[in-house]
Amino acid sequence: MISLGDECISIFIEFLRIHDRNELFKLNILNFFIFFFLSFFHVSHLSNTTNPNPHKRPSPLNTTSSSVTTSAHGGAAPQQSLFPLMRKAKSPAVAYSLDNKKNGQPPHIHFSRDINTNHTSMIDVEEEDPSILSSNVVMDPSISNFNSNAVSGGASSGTANLSRKKATPPQPQKKLVIKLLKGKPTLPSNFEEATWATLKSAINAIFLKQPDPCDLEKLYQAVNDLCLHKMGGNLYQQIEKECEAHISAALQSLVGQSEDLVVFLSLVEKCWQDFCGQMLMIRGIALYLDRTYVKQTPNVRSLWDMGLQLFRKHLCLAPEVEHKTVFGLLKMIESERLGEAVDRTLLYHLLKMFTALGIYSESFEKPFLERTSEFYAAEGVKYMQQSDVPDYLKHVEIRLHEEHERCLLYLDSSTRKPLVATAERRLLECHIVAILDKGFTMLMDGHRNEDLQRVYTLFFRVNAFESLRQALSSYIRRTGQDIVMDDEKDKDMVSSLLELKSSLDRTWEESFSKNEAFSNTIKDAFEHLINLRQ
Repeated sequence: MISLGDECISIFIEFLRIHDRNELFKLNILNFFIFFFLSFFHVSHLSNTTNPNPHKRPSPLNTTSSSVTTSAHGGAAPQQSLFPLMRKAKSPAVAYSLDNKKNGQPPHIHFSRDINTNHTSMIDVEEEDPSILSSNVVMDPSISNFNSNAVSGGASSGTANLSRKKATPPQPQKKLVIKLLKGKPTLPSNFEEATWATLKSAINAIFLKQPDPCDLEKLYQAVNDLCLHKMGGNLYQQIEKECEAHISAALQSLVGQSEDLVVFLSLVEKCWQDFCGQMLMIRGIALYLDRTYVKQTPNVRSLWDMGLQLFRKHLCLAPEVEHKTVFGLLKMIESERLGEAVDRTLLYHLLKMFTALGIYSESFEKPFLERTSEFYAAEGVKYMQQSDVPDYLKHVEIRLHEEHERCLLYLDSSTRKPLVATAERRLLECHIVAILDKGFTMLMDGHRNEDLQRVYTLFFRVNAFESLRQALSSYIRRTGQDIVMDDEKDKDMVSSLLELKSSLDRTWEESFSKNEAFSNTIKDAFEHLINLRQ
């Protein structure tokens, strides 16, 4: 304590030496220094007497002592408590700062001065061991704000509130223990049956177009669970069996339906559209089955292909439905050829059904080409008898265009070549000789190059150029021979031959597309004409 006092006196003398102020200021500083030294000595004394154990937190003490306050004018001030109960000051007016021990420096001791009562109180002590103090005292500049009209002196006792932090005993750490199960978890005995019952109910609701209480996510998870537990094979067979029952019933319901072919075809189309939607929904639910069991097992069809196979099987088992459908399709196409309006969308959907089922070629295309051949064979004979060659050729051109358009609208693309070939054969190839005998000379004499070009184009389709070339050669020789062998026209022979040659050259350019073979035919024919006479 004496060492601390010596240090404080040294600090005070040094402070007075440095701060050269007036006498009143020095008197205030002296009074405050005495107050500080005595207060600190008193607090230390109380701590040593009331708390013999320095490591135990002391109880708060409320001590009141008299205080002597002397006015600057010599008047005696009433005796008051100099140290109120210690509390945390919000804005201290005067503070001596002793640096915190956590930075390796002494603690803080704060004093607060009440402006109204002119009292000063100690408000905080931050140190666990009160015996540890430092001589490094830094005076706050705000000390100059003390009232110069009052000087406080003497020793006073105050209330000390020394607080210490209680040491928290270490808590035992909690350990997380993971215990292995004694046995492998097992499925319920009726797991497969219960899960399939849920799926079966959903499949029935799909085919019967009824709402199902179980949402799609749960159904998908049910299929997933069965596949994960190696039950995909049984599930696939059960789905196939359930789908087959509904598909068979749907096709059997078409037996004995409306005699009107268009109405019947509409019912077949509706049955097919319903089947496609139902199988797509079932495939969506059992998608995991398709991606695992089906791919991993050879010779097992996907759910979609399985459904198509079942539909094809039971359509063949209902021959009345299949034959009536094919017959209706052929009748509709024939009606369209005769100029009637038909539902091309209905035709498109039903023919796509045959294509998807893999029976288009056998069940439809073959009888369709047979009926087409019969139709155009009869029409060709009829039109050749009733029409002249130019009109007949125009009709053939229109028919070939219609068949090509029909392939684009609703027939399968594989049908185009055999269909067009059938029409060309029945309308052109069978009537090549009749067309040339009946109309070629007339077309050449009339210089109808547009019709001759149509002849050339159509004959090219059926590889009849040789017949056309021979007809041209015969025409030139016959016409030229009349000019050359007519003695009465000797004077005009050369001009007539030149005119014929000019007309043939123009026809060769405009109608025969400057075909080299036809050019050679014209030259050979004229050589023959020139050699007829010396």
